[in-house]
Amino acid sequence: MILAGADHLHAPSAAVHVASLDTLQSRIARRGLLAELPDFSLILIDEAHLFITGKRAALLERWPTARRIGFTATPIRKDGRALGVLFDRLIEVASVAALVESGFLVGGRYFSLSEPDLSRVRTTAGDYNAKDLDGAVNRADLVGDIVSHWLRHAADRRTVVFCTSVPHSIAMAEAFQRAGVTAEHVDASTPTDEREATFQRFTSGATQVLTNCFLASYGFDLPALSCVVLARPTKSLMLYLQMVGRGLRPAPGKTDCLVHDHSGAVHRHGFAHEDREWSLAGHSNLSDPSRGRRREAPEHKQIDCPECAAVFAGTTTCPECGYRIPRKGRDVETLDGELVELGQHARPAVDQRGFYAELRDIARERRYSPRWAAAQYRDHFGAWPPFAWNDDPMRVPSITTRRWVKSRQIAYAKARAPA
Repeated sequence: MILAGADHLHAPSAAVHVASLDTLQSRIARRGLLAELPDFSLILIDEAHLFITGKRAALLERWPTARRIGFTATPIRKDGRALGVLFDRLIEVASVAALVESGFLVGGRYFSLSEPDLSRVRTTAGDYNAKDLDGAVNRADLVGDIVSHWLRHAADRRTVVFCTSVPHSIAMAEAFQRAGVTAEHVDASTPTDEREATFQRFTSGATQVLTNCFLASYGFDLPALSCVVLARPTKSLMLYLQMVGRGLRPAPGKTDCLVHDHSGAVHRHGFAHEDREWSLAGHSNLSDPSRGRRREAPEHKQIDCPECAAVFAGTTTCPECGYRIPRKGRDVETLDGELVELGQHARPAVDQRGFYAELRDIARERRYSPRWAAAQYRDHFGAWPPFAWNDDPMRVPSITTRRWVKSRQIAYAKARAPA
């Protein structure tokens, strides 16, 4: 057996190869190794739905007699192309609901806001047009809603936020940082060493919120992740399930995953655990008149390096002095609103008496009126706290309670802001 990676490929005639298909394809093209490879009788394919493309399918066809077994959690493509091109039988080994019941996955608790107006967003290649989508979704009010709702419902959870674009993701990270949350942005153009360091900080817990554009929907595994924020709508069931699935991995002490849907995706696609009838036949409901047209190469904007005054384009790193041009997000404002929990889910027990004791300590710390704590308690639970609780000793506030108070301050500030 050999392991073929991007850096090495030894013993090409070995009977068993474990390799990225892209790496194998590259090595064949550059080194002409096809003649040295064995006549494989079995090919195992992970993320099988990604292999219905010309180059990948052509490589598999080099071994026409080999038996193919593909594995995927989402046997569907957003462009509607049929998996039957490569496979002739579909076997559902286990459903999401069965895996949750068996303890191999955790269940989701879904919170959703009203759907954004996407009536003017075009469809391109089976999904929303990225440019139109960014214009409809990357707005100040939506970004603000995401932060305030997260502070209220998920302040103690490791979280991944899926955004519509790189500027949207950068703005999201900045919005979380302004609220006192350790958050970082990462995307496909982030340098490899910087990206790995970011993921390492997120994995260790040094960073609590990771914002991204597409990057974390595949090949990202962090069982401790217990909140997924959908800050982008999608028509693709495959992409939706991939995003939600990032948070369903079990971990010690983890009982569920919160799904904060600010996009209406849950209304369109349902819960991840719902039964679905999969097919190899594919589907085609693409009506975008621009499909099939050749696109002109975009013109790159000229950049003046602030360090050495060199002028360049097509990159964010100055070719003369190596200075990296920092990318900017969009300014965000906040908008009050409420996420509504969908489905029948038991809420975890809340220590109401302890919560009130923490609020009283915050009131003491900030020199607020004692009635402030009672009013905050009523805002949270819909009733005044018992008068006898005022005799309890105060309790040091948890980070969750402090962030809940922060979310209420954000809501109050937005309510007072001029229209």
